[in-house]
Amino acid sequence: MSVRGSITTSDYLPFDEYQRLIKCLDDDGQFLWCTYCVLSFCLALRISDVLKLTWDEVLNKRSVTVKEKKTGKVKSIPIGSNTSEHLMELYNKLKRPNVHKYIFINNETNKVYTRQNINQNLKKWKDKYHIQIGNFSSHTFRKTFGRYVYNKMGRTEESLVILNQIFRHHSIQTTMIYIGLRSSEIGSVFNSIEI
Repeated sequence: MSVRGSITTSDYLPFDEYQRLIKCLDDDGQFLWCTYCVLSFCLALRISDVLKLTWDEVLNKRSVTVKEKKTGKVKSIPIGSNTSEHLMELYNKLKRPNVHKYIFINNETNKVYTRQNINQNLKKWKDKYHIQIGNFSSHTFRKTFGRYVYNKMGRTEESLVILNQIFRHHSIQTTMIYIGLRSSEIGSVFNSIEI
């Protein structure tokens, strides 16, 4: 965990590691945390926006409208049919909690989990499940979404333009840095040297 006030950069999870994490959590009956990982990745939301979601905003919906805490902007995010089905399965596994309450309620305190709670869980999961990632934080899933889209679309300039619009970055260069493109590409140049 980082020191308060320090600057850290979260890494993205390779997609196979993301899927493995979901499976491990599901196998361990950690359905609420599966839900967190699914919503954070599939909706590409910041943690501040994920934590204020209620079940009725996402169950059996084709989109969710969110007022972003960071920017104050309202945006509508499509919910894919596969994501929708997965959310319903998780909701049922969680024994169908009240649809009008926040999804991420700590039953002991009856309050929404905090960013610190989430980051503590991520650190535990990284160790417990041997997740292959450097900096694992609440922002990881949003970056994982970006990298997934970039790779899925063939690593094209078009994918960067689309991600730039989704993330609402000021420039394509910001999006490239955000998904870790520049550092990995630079690294691959050095790694490709054969003597």
